[in-house]
Amino acid sequence: MTDEPTMLLLLLGSSLTVVFAVLLWKLLILTGGIAAVQWAVVTGFADNPAVQAAAFALPALLAACALMYLPGKAGRTARTRLSRPHISFNPRRRARRNRWEATA
Repeated sequence: MTDEPTMLLLLLGSSLTVVFAVLLWKLLILTGGIAAVQWAVVTGFADNPAVQAAAFALPALLAACALMYLPGKAGRTARTRLSRPHISFNPRRRARRNRWEATA
């Protein structure tokens, strides 16, 4: 039988797993679908390395494109544009904006 600290640790770990599964269910379903397709392609075309490479490269390229291009467009909706001030990464533009706000 397990002692109390181990049981509490197991309870905490399982509850965190359930919370992550509830919050990220779309991502988990998409990941499971991609993994199932990759498994089917790799086992079905075991003697063709080009098909196997494509089975792993296409989802990786799509994920890389999503990570590169979607975060820049994620905050550009009309609702977030009104509630969030524009912060420039250009130091000259940021200094000019700060001077303008100080004079206003």
